[in-house]
Amino acid sequence: MKFGLLYIPDYHPEAHGSFQDYYEDMIKQVKVADELGFDGAWFAEHRIPGFAFGNPAVWMAALARETSQIRLGSAVSLLPLHNPIRVLEDYSLVDVLSGGRLNLGVGRGLYQYDYDLSLVDMAESRPRFDEALDIITKAWNSEYFSHHGKFYDFEDHSVTPRPMQKPHPPLYLSAVMSPDSYRWAGTNGHNLMCAPFFFSDPQQQRDLLDLYFESLADNHHDPTDRDIVGAYHLYCGASEADVTTTAAPALGAYQAFTKAADMLRAAQRHDEQYEAWKGFYENRETITFDQMRATRAVMGSPAECVDRIGTLAEQYGLNSFIFEVNYGGMATSDVLASLELFATEVVSQF
Repeated sequence: MKFGLLYIPDYHPEAHGSFQDYYEDMIKQVKVADELGFDGAWFAEHRIPGFAFGNPAVWMAALARETSQIRLGSAVSLLPLHNPIRVLEDYSLVDVLSGGRLNLGVGRGLYQYDYDLSLVDMAESRPRFDEALDIITKAWNSEYFSHHGKFYDFEDHSVTPRPMQKPHPPLYLSAVMSPDSYRWAGTNGHNLMCAPFFFSDPQQQRDLLDLYFESLADNHHDPTDRDIVGAYHLYCGASEADVTTTAAPALGAYQAFTKAADMLRAAQRHDEQYEAWKGFYENRETITFDQMRATRAVMGSPAECVDRIGTLAEQYGLNSFIFEVNYGGMATSDVLASLELFATEVVSQF
């Protein structure tokens, strides 16, 4: 079982201070996670003001020089928004600077706002993603390669620097609610990143993961060689009072922030391209902290966290977890206390 951190942070100036303070605090958190033996730290890409990272590769390059063992991953790089050659150049440099610790997670994203700011038609997200991923695969498997597609056309190009990991860094496909994404990831034998906490009905997530496992088997890929990664919010507390006074208001603030961000997406989204997102987080306004804690988060005492992770791993077939730990303006001291308690009293049980 692998355990990592997932950063899709929301910036609150009244809690975080200046941007310099904000990023220095996150560096501190990742360095502590490195020392505690967490497997990875993953970083999301968005253009929403104050949300996630505009260019995770720049941030990861800085963290590569501040850490020594923890793997650094994108969760995810929004391939349709970029020239894939630039994506390869940026993330290959992260692999070099980190001494071969890059995990490349890729996806399409869900925010119309991100597409508008990037001057990309959201209706083209699927073909752009497919073509960009084809280029990445070619570039990593051949030093010189050519490509002739709808959006990109070039002859005999070599992406430099070449990544340190051989044959190439691990590739992770993001899939949340689109059945095609699960089938595609399994057919091509890629590691999978999913977010079961989005689902009010766990059976929906199980059915989608079944598509992934069936596609792996049908195409002769061994599921034991793949990471099946589930994303959840985490708070490991020293007492019940600690959990309710620290995690509850932070999660509430984070849900309010992301709900406002979702409204930016809903204004001009292409439902024909994102049919599966209808009803996304459908009960955001009414779901309580206790309901999130009971079924859609890993929060509580160390013993509760152990039980919850065991249940989720068995329920969905997960062998890797990545946890949102910095959300809703939570103080760095609280983030670090949760990480240290989790590392010393939960990880050892797996």
